[in-house]
Amino acid sequence: MKGVIPAPGPLRALALATLLSRIGSGLLMTVSVLYFTRIVGLSVAEVGVGLTVAGLFGLLSAVPLGHLADRRGPRGLFVLLSCTVALLSLLYLLVDSFWQFLVVAVIVTVLDRGTGAVRAALIAAVTQGSERVAARAYLRAVTNIGVMAGAGIGALALHYDTRTAYQVMFVLDTVLTCTSALFVLAVPRVAPQPRSGDGPVWIALRDRGYLAVAALNAAMSIHYAVLDVAIPLWVVEHTEAPRWTVALLLIINTVVVALFQVRSSRGIQDPLSAARATRTAGLLLMASMVLFAGASGGGAVVAVALLAVGALVQVIGELLQSSGSFLLGFDLASDAAQGQYQGVWNTSMSISTMVAPTVLALLPLGLGVPGWIILGGWFALVGVLFVPVVRWAAARRPVPAAQPAAPQV
Repeated sequence: MKGVIPAPGPLRALALATLLSRIGSGLLMTVSVLYFTRIVGLSVAEVGVGLTVAGLFGLLSAVPLGHLADRRGPRGLFVLLSCTVALLSLLYLLVDSFWQFLVVAVIVTVLDRGTGAVRAALIAAVTQGSERVAARAYLRAVTNIGVMAGAGIGALALHYDTRTAYQVMFVLDTVLTCTSALFVLAVPRVAPQPRSGDGPVWIALRDRGYLAVAALNAAMSIHYAVLDVAIPLWVVEHTEAPRWTVALLLIINTVVVALFQVRSSRGIQDPLSAARATRTAGLLLMASMVLFAGASGGGAVVAVALLAVGALVQVIGELLQSSGSFLLGFDLASDAAQGQYQGVWNTSMSISTMVAPTVLALLPLGLGVPGWIILGGWFALVGVLFVPVVRWAAARRPVPAAQPAAPQV
């Protein structure tokens, strides 16, 4: 995986597919809320409630669809689900009431969350060991680039601000996503995993070690929402920093992730090194929360400086935490049920995404400086817990049976 573009093989195909699909995601992230409020006529509250309810239903799909990927093979299922979600999203263009929006949002979200688990199972199947961490890191960098590009294209719809302009973005997302699925067909077919023995079907849900690590990872992952949810209001209402500082912090995060995500994954070779990296990430996140809190106590120049340094420290912690997460989610799972395990991991991340806004509203936005300090202490505590909990989870893993060699990336 030397250079900017990976060598010919599964990772190159996945990277091209990821780039196209994430450009589509960036489009919808930019225009969807404004389309539903300005064009369809829904209120912001209706959109929020609809997406929340859809998110709750989405929690139910990742594990079953991941299990289906184990039994049927992830490649074909991923292509089918990706195209189905893309085509069903066009139903949003027919929505003219809250209940129609809710039904479409639930169906699309349920399938989309399951697609994420199937995609992770496919990555696990075509990579091995630390290769998986490097592959996920590379794909995350590609994801950021794609979302940025999609947001730039979506800005055109915001400029014209017409029904046609917004609807073209939805159609373009569908075209990009279905096209991306064609690249996935270049990935070698992955043989289904036969069920062995007469043991329980839902082994991932019975694996207490894996569940514990997934819960810790979800608790740590609350930090992903800090820049999106807490920082804009904190900058505007509690500091002297100019409003453009919010954009500056987002640019710092996006650029650093795109440039250094792959490099940050080097040296993370096993669960223990991943746990130690996450412990360091927790301490860095604590430091960044303190810096954000301090920005409320000075003038504009001091505030901008503290916020910028805080964003830089946070993104370094984010790089370490995400790289550790990539390895732990794969290596602590049974290779015979990667889809099912990735469903559990993705579900825990979905829960984190859902609770993060509430946590941030209660702590930094609700309590101010003390709230930032409490949040930072939370990240440090969770990070410290990773090492003993991962050791315990790794010791509980059954010895894997011999597996055939995976295709080279």
